[in-house]
Amino acid sequence: MSEKSKLTLVWEWPLRLWHWAVAVSVIVALLTGLVPQLDYFSIHRIAGISVVALIVFRVLWGVIGGTYARFTNYWTTPKAFLHHFTGKSQPRAHTSPGVLLTLAVLLTLTMQSIAGLFTTDDVFYKGPLVQFAEDEIVETATDLHHQVWKFILALIAIHLSAHVIYLCFLRSRIPLSMFTGRKLTEEPDTTWSNWRAALAFGVAIAVFVALMYYSR
Repeated sequence: MSEKSKLTLVWEWPLRLWHWAVAVSVIVALLTGLVPQLDYFSIHRIAGISVVALIVFRVLWGVIGGTYARFTNYWTTPKAFLHHFTGKSQPRAHTSPGVLLTLAVLLTLTMQSIAGLFTTDDVFYKGPLVQFAEDEIVETATDLHHQVWKFILALIAIHLSAHVIYLCFLRSRIPLSMFTGRKLTEEPDTTWSNWRAALAFGVAIAVFVALMYYSR
């Protein structure tokens, strides 16, 4: 580790709040979606719409958010990926595997949650945007929604396994970063704006309310 490394504030509180809100919403959506009791559909719908709203926040925060939350910082190369596993990489806000996993999770959750908006079983459940879509779109979205969750589970397993390895075998602080917001890097603390966080959360809440209205 470089002598210049220090505990840097990488994850500001809006990003940490988003992370745990997504974790809870996804877990609830998966559990209620995979348990075949009809009484859970209303909870599944709320959790799924919450994920959509949180993705809207993350997209906005990836543009106007904190320094390291912006998508301009989410890039890597095959060389950087290999260097991470050979110990040649420098301590930075984002590791190369972390960048790839984060983008994979965001893309997969986006696909699953948006598909859910157009999903129906033609009997008990109808997504809030089914009424606005053609039958072919609804059929495709429904099929997609019934398959993508498997990839989400796989990515969650990879994510948790990586943290177990970091914490138990490598004695790294990385698994604690979403609690403390800090990581050992050579970079300066993140900067962000509270009013921009309020704006992004406001848009996300508006999306949630609108989708809940159409899901009645």
